Amino acid sequence: MHPEVVVLSLILLLTDAVVSYTQVSGVVGHPVIIPCSYSVASGVTSMCWGRGACPTSKCSNELIWTDGSKVTFQKHRRYKLEGNLLQGNVSLTIENAAKTDSGLYCCRIEHSGWFNDMKLTLSLEIKPATLPTTTQAAETQTKTLQETRTSSASLPLYYCPTDGNSTMTQSSDGLWQNNETVFPAQSPGMTNGGLYVGITISTLVLLAVLIVIIIKKYFFFRKKMQPLSMASLTGPQIGVLQSEANARARAEDNVYIIEDNLYVME
Repeated sequence: MHPEVVVLSLILLLTDAVVSYTQVSGVVGHPVIIPCSYSVASGVTSMCWGRGACPTSKCSNELIWTDGSKVTFQKHRRYKLEGNLLQGNVSLTIENAAKTDSGLYCCRIEHSGWFNDMKLTLSLEIKPATLPTTTQAAETQTKTLQETRTSSASLPLYYCPTDGNSTMTQSSDGLWQNNETVFPAQSPGMTNGGLYVGITISTLVLLAVLIVIIIKKYFFFRKKMQPLSMASLTGPQIGVLQSEANARARAEDNVYIIEDNLYVME
C-alpha cells in the first residue's frame, strides 16, 4: 500500500474521531426520521444505512440498502426509506421507536473512485413519552372535583335519608355523606300531565271496546230475528189476511144483489 494512502486514511480516521455527530431525537412508540440526502446531478447511486459510526467501507450492522431507485435489502419492516429516492432523499424512517434504538447511525452514499463515498454519522436519542408532572396531575384532579361540585349544586335535589333521620346533613366540604340518598327533583306539572294522558288513553280504549261489543250484539240479534219474521209471515197471519180478503169480496157481492132487487121493484 502506498504511504500516501496510509497517511490519508489515518487523517480521515482522526477527523471522524474529533467531529461531533448530528443529534436526532425521537419519542418512544412514535416513528422517527434520521435525515440524509445527496445530489443526483451526477446520477442516482447505491447507499446503505447501518448501526454505529461509518467504517472504511460499506456499513456495519446493515439495516437497509438501495440501488438508487428501490430498496434491495431490509433487515426489518421497521426500517423504511419513505423519501423520493430518485431525488436523492434517502432519510431513514424507524417505525415504533424504542429506547434501544438510541445510538449512532451511518448513512453511506457510494460514489465511484477511491475515498469518494459520502459518509454521514448521526446520533439518535429516543426519549420516553412525556407524562404530566405530579403538580399538573393534582391541579387537574382539583379542577375536575370543583366542576363536579358545581354541576351537582346547580341541580335541585330532594333528600331521602336512609339512616332513619328526618333532617338533611351535609359535610363541611359540601359532599353528601355515604348514608344519604339523593334523587333529582321532578316537576309536579310533568307528573300530573303524565297521569292525565294515561287516564285519557285508558278511557278511549274502554270506549272503543264498548262500541265494538254493542255493534256485535246488534248484528247478532238482527241475524237471529230474521228467521222469526219469515216464520210469522208464513203462519196464521197469512190465513187472517186471506179471510179478510174473502169477507170483503162477499160484501161487494151483496151490494150488487141489493142493487138488482131495487130495479125489479120499479
